[in-house]
Amino acid sequence: MNTDYSLLDLLTQLNKWRKELIRASVAIVAVSIVGSFLLPNYYKSETTFYAASPDLAKPIPIGDDEKDVRIYGDDNDLDRLFTIAISNEILTYLIDTFDLYKHYDINKSDSKAKFKVKEELLDNYQTIKTKYGALELIVEDKDPIMAANIANAAREKIEKIAQDIVKHSQEKLISNYDVNLVKKQILSDSLAKRLLRIKKQVGIYDAGGQSGMYTKLLAESTSDIEDAKGKIIFYRKYPEYRDSMIKYMAMEIGANAKLAKANSELGRYAPVLSELRQMEQEQGRLHDQISLDKERLKQLSATFNAPFTALHIVEKAVIPVQKSRPKRAIIILISSLIGIMLSCLAIFVLENIRSIDQFKKR
Repeated sequence: MNTDYSLLDLLTQLNKWRKELIRASVAIVAVSIVGSFLLPNYYKSETTFYAASPDLAKPIPIGDDEKDVRIYGDDNDLDRLFTIAISNEILTYLIDTFDLYKHYDINKSDSKAKFKVKEELLDNYQTIKTKYGALELIVEDKDPIMAANIANAAREKIEKIAQDIVKHSQEKLISNYDVNLVKKQILSDSLAKRLLRIKKQVGIYDAGGQSGMYTKLLAESTSDIEDAKGKIIFYRKYPEYRDSMIKYMAMEIGANAKLAKANSELGRYAPVLSELRQMEQEQGRLHDQISLDKERLKQLSATFNAPFTALHIVEKAVIPVQKSRPKRAIIILISSLIGIMLSCLAIFVLENIRSIDQFKKR
């Protein structure tokens, strides 16, 4: 049996079946036309927005008058919006808000109802990144008003979730500051009580001031004693100045008394002076830190209570007036071509089967 075929053989076979092929082609084209017009129209609505920078939700650092704040977010911020856009929370929100079980004619009592409604929504819901770095959210639906409403609602919910994530972080930070402030205040109060107790025990009201005062008194008393001694030695040579000598002797005695008192006071609190100064310095640093933390907490609280944007809207979704699909001309053309090609293939197969049967009968 000769199994070599040529294009001429195929054309001959098609010519033999030309009437049937023409009728089949007409039927295929007619079915394609009818089928395409039975497909429902879908309308596409789009909303476009950029990710906002998280810097907009941060307070200006204390002492920094001019902070370089970014307005638009980077790729990481955009990725977070993409993740939120396809999250289960968003999909569930849209399903419940627009009663998509009913809209998509899905029986809620079906065990796979949740899966089916999410799959149906995802078939008509898309997020893409534009060439300019924006996020474009696309919704298709048989109802053009529904398509626009779902797109806008999804964008608003995305922003709400993004804001809630930042607010939750701020809330935790504020809580941490509150706890730390309480701990530092307790430590400061404890330190103040220790300082007060030690000062009462040794009779100190100002460690630095009293130390300087008694040191100065000590120096002055020593100087007065030496001066008085010198004058006494001088006036002893002149009996006629006995009164002056007596005066300076009295001055020496008074200076010695002052010196003794200064030495007594210094000896009383000298052992705790170093500890007191260290504790006062620690208390000063602690007070400064508490003041700084309070100011920081005030800024965080103000930022937490103030509204901020998580995205910058470029274009809201509007009600579409032109269908997005189906492309009926393309559907008719492709389905007709496929149908005609299959018809030609069927003719070729039938002719070859007949040839084989004839060959066997010989």
